[in-house]
Amino acid sequence: MFTRAFLAAAILALLGCPGGSGSIGDTCDSTSDCDSALQCVADVCVPLCQRAPECGDGYACDSNGYCIAARGNTGDPCHSEVECSAGLACQLDGFTTDDEGLLTASCTKENPGKPSTALCATDSDCRNGTCALGRCVDLCDASRDCSAGTSCMSVPRVESPANGAMFEACLPSRGNLRWEIPIAGPAMDFLFPVPSDARSATVVFSVEDAAQKVGASRVIAPHDDPSDASYVRPCIPTGPGDLLCNAVSALDEYFRQRMRHAPEFGQSVLQIPSSPASALQAGAYKISVSSLRANGAPGSAIPKVTAILKMDTAQNLDLHFHFLDLDEHPCAAALGNEHFDAVVAKDASFFQTNFLGELRTIFASAGIAVGDVTYTDLRDRPDLDGLSVENAAALFSLGTHDKGVDIFFVRSLSPVGLQAFGPNPGPGGLAGTRQSGIAIGMDTLCYRSWPTLARLTAHEVARYMGLFHNIEVEAAEHPAWRDAIGDSDDSVDNLMFFSELGGDELSAGQREILSRSTVLR
Repeated sequence: MFTRAFLAAAILALLGCPGGSGSIGDTCDSTSDCDSALQCVADVCVPLCQRAPECGDGYACDSNGYCIAARGNTGDPCHSEVECSAGLACQLDGFTTDDEGLLTASCTKENPGKPSTALCATDSDCRNGTCALGRCVDLCDASRDCSAGTSCMSVPRVESPANGAMFEACLPSRGNLRWEIPIAGPAMDFLFPVPSDARSATVVFSVEDAAQKVGASRVIAPHDDPSDASYVRPCIPTGPGDLLCNAVSALDEYFRQRMRHAPEFGQSVLQIPSSPASALQAGAYKISVSSLRANGAPGSAIPKVTAILKMDTAQNLDLHFHFLDLDEHPCAAALGNEHFDAVVAKDASFFQTNFLGELRTIFASAGIAVGDVTYTDLRDRPDLDGLSVENAAALFSLGTHDKGVDIFFVRSLSPVGLQAFGPNPGPGGLAGTRQSGIAIGMDTLCYRSWPTLARLTAHEVARYMGLFHNIEVEAAEHPAWRDAIGDSDDSVDNLMFFSELGGDELSAGQREILSRSTVLR
């Protein structure tokens, strides 16, 4: 009969209970030869693991930190890369699903392609045979199957005929993911994949012909009833005699929808969510994109579609200030009565305290910290010093920062009376486009203060980040003309009040939308 002590010793031997004197890099026959904080892998003492890739190809990392050799052979079913032996990859079988609705996979010989997280266009680009959201991905069961900086999440497969069926894969867990979605003609339906851990989505539509509009005509969220889409392009008036669709009815449609979007000339942006009530959903969004003539007729330009996903909630807002030629400005008294440019702005108290300090205070109330601040002179563009909004695309295309917001200080803005101008929302996470920034007219300082200009700038930055006016000036006649954020009232004290003399307060719902912006890091 075996004694209890004998059984305990046998179990410890089988488990390879640590307790030896081997240090990192020493040879070993079992984990018992290594120090208690180490394990024996491939005959070498190594640290306990936190993630499977630390163990090497063909190993899993269990919940106790031990590397476990995989046993999956060619053709064996698998759910994760770590189930397949060295030299094999867990690859999707095609488009069949299991009882849980997930795409099936099996152990298959690795391709000669790129490793996990590398940029890709097709599955064949990837060593492990799966390209998703523009990156090669490993299949997984849990985040410990994934490399550091990535997490295991549910991902929709949008290649036909998967039609959005889900699978589990490792994707970056922080920052932005960006990729291009190919479009074959002037009008096309496509599936936009949103993984389970994404916080917000931005889709940028653009065409080379700026005389044509471009944007989504319909957006159906993964859980929408197809007959009740989250967004349908508002009607476009065909002329002053159009009784079925006029400017007012088109705006009514725009404001009443769950999702805010409108096609624009040259480029437009779809941001999801635009309010907490229309939460981002994991799965495949069905989006119809098209180019349009100015009169609303079908266009001929082929849209370009860039997708950007925000994978985390961030708090740092980088501001990138660009100064055009402001010499001999009529409001020179507010500029210190001296040559004012990027160098002066770095030290001038009226800019650092009264302007930037006020910006910091406003965004701090939203839980956002102003992060990196850069200063750049643009004195070689006299054609843009006094900016007409018709030329704003030429100015914004000079933006160079994927993170944060490019802010351009110009002598003046036209038409007369305009103090700030920018897209709503902007293409956060995408620099150098016709909408990559906001413009601030410095002639505002002839009759307003630096703190007032800071509030105006914060308002415009918030619009770029996806907030809309809490109420429109015409709302008394058109009650629907308000934002869709439930706890955002009509108060003049709100940062998003349409007037330049509004306040700096934000509701919890507005702060939530800002925290998901792709401009934050």
